[in-house]
Amino acid sequence: MKKTKSDTTGSKRRETLENKTGSLFENLWPQYDEVLFKESVELFYKRLADWKIPGDFFKNKKCLDAGCGGGRNSIAMASLGASEVQGIDLGDQGLKDAARRAKGLGITQANFQKASVLDIPFEDNYFDCIWFAGVLMITDDPDKALDELTRVLKPGGSFYLLVYANGGMRWPLIEILRKLAHDIGLSAVEEAIARGNLPANKRRTFLDDLFCPALDFYSWERMEKMLEVRGFEKIRRMPRDKWDHEASLEEFEKDLASFQKIFSSGVEYNIAPVNLFRHGKNLCQAVIDTVADTAREEKQGLISHEQAMERIAGQGHHRVWAVKGNK
Repeated sequence: MKKTKSDTTGSKRRETLENKTGSLFENLWPQYDEVLFKESVELFYKRLADWKIPGDFFKNKKCLDAGCGGGRNSIAMASLGASEVQGIDLGDQGLKDAARRAKGLGITQANFQKASVLDIPFEDNYFDCIWFAGVLMITDDPDKALDELTRVLKPGGSFYLLVYANGGMRWPLIEILRKLAHDIGLSAVEEAIARGNLPANKRRTFLDDLFCPALDFYSWERMEKMLEVRGFEKIRRMPRDKWDHEASLEEFEKDLASFQKIFSSGVEYNIAPVNLFRHGKNLCQAVIDTVADTAREEKQGLISHEQAMERIAGQGHHRVWAVKGNK
């Protein structure tokens, strides 16, 4: 079938977006030192325990880590007994770093290759489990990504995904800061991060938030429907995470203070364009002040904990477990 002009335009847009995404992320993961990387793997174990998922859940399973980044989740699944783990991602350097770390840990059943979640290089019904964390909302075509992931997952197979949710104050702030960051420029933001001595994990998170080419947000209703129409069952949303900024208003405030440090450093060290760094600093401060005021209202009994968290965190991240149906 001959490609239409629309098909060609869509294909070029996807290629451009994936190239930009891969280029942004591939050099962020190798910045993790051994301590930070170990902590990121251990975070996988902590979340499983919190969700009451047994440690032998992955034993003898074929697993896909779709958008594997630096391989931390691939390595965690392999260390928990998976018979095969395939990590796919768009970033060459991140994939090389993942392979290096797996080899250094003596993990032989984890493999890493460059591939898009929109065109997964495995046959139908191949995997017992798919891990898909923090990727759907940055793809060019989320429906095609879910179609592909559903295709390669066995009936009865388990599917985990993480997406950013609607509501709260962090993401509306990020949306505004993304516009400022675009005008400031990546090199100037990276200089501010270096001047602020932010650790590699914060550098990765914040550059992701500010410069990832595509970024979408999901209501729970939208996310649930997207899984239901693809035949997924036993869909459950895990509780608010204990291990990141969603844990409490205090942790939320700390996270925003770290984010603000980028813009504060730009002002302190007079990095051009300093006026845009100043705007970013002030925007962060306004939300930080709101978080602090909300925490005081909760402490005084003026609002409930649920109301406070809804105001500040909204629905939070959607961390979802589901099972592919047999139909």
